[in-house]
Amino acid sequence: MSVSDVIWKDFLNVRRSKGIWIGLSIYAVLAGLFLFAQRSRLRYYESAQEGAVATLSQVASIGSFLVPIVAFVAAYLAIAGERETGSAKLELGLPNTRRDVILGKFVSRSLVVALSIVIAYAVAATCLFALYPVFPAQTFLALFGIMSLYAIAYTAIAIGISASVASKARAAAVGFGVYFVLNVVLLVTTPGTIARRILVGIVGLDETPDIYNFISQLVPSQSVLQAVQRLTGNSVTGGELASSTPFYLQPEFVLVILCLWIVFPVVVGYYRFSRADVS
Repeated sequence: MSVSDVIWKDFLNVRRSKGIWIGLSIYAVLAGLFLFAQRSRLRYYESAQEGAVATLSQVASIGSFLVPIVAFVAAYLAIAGERETGSAKLELGLPNTRRDVILGKFVSRSLVVALSIVIAYAVAATCLFALYPVFPAQTFLALFGIMSLYAIAYTAIAIGISASVASKARAAAVGFGVYFVLNVVLLVTTPGTIARRILVGIVGLDETPDIYNFISQLVPSQSVLQAVQRLTGNSVTGGELASSTPFYLQPEFVLVILCLWIVFPVVVGYYRFSRADVS
């Protein structure tokens, strides 16, 4: 077997899980309901275009909290579950390397999670065409691309966790902890705010808002929200960015950050899994 064989076999197994498919549909349902409910608020904007773009930015904001849950549900047991049941030993008994398993599981689960973004934005496009007088195609495609990469990044995090632990309970506990730190805690504060309090309030350095925003942007959800704010002109992060924007705060730089979040967890997961006893 090869990586492609692992991908195909794993995808066939995943498609039978009703829980995963229910998780995949949640974002689509909420996106459709939100666009339906917000159509009556277009009159509060200066133009229909501005209203449609603002609504799409809010749909992306909702996704920044829902997509990680979908990714964890779809991928946190990909390897840890098989190690606990013993099927990982059988899979590695075939001509598969541990690298093949890691990459195959990552690609397979990424395809599944990315499908949730495709479905959600297909529903969003349908609602925009049916209920709104304009369709902001450029903004729509940009947000779709960013959210797809965001979904893959969290799938990589889930795969990295699953490859690093030996049981379902540990995978669930670590996954919940990571989601809580990277998403729930940030409802109260941001890494940039914490850095500002330390650097300005304690160390006594001068104010550097761009640096604080960059530190916040290193967290996947915050990077997506700041990119959405830049693309749409609508604040969804709870604060305004500086008027002069350096390259590392441009929406395009978010792609670099998300790619790092894709590579790093998979590499760490492979390192842990390659040294694990699966017998």
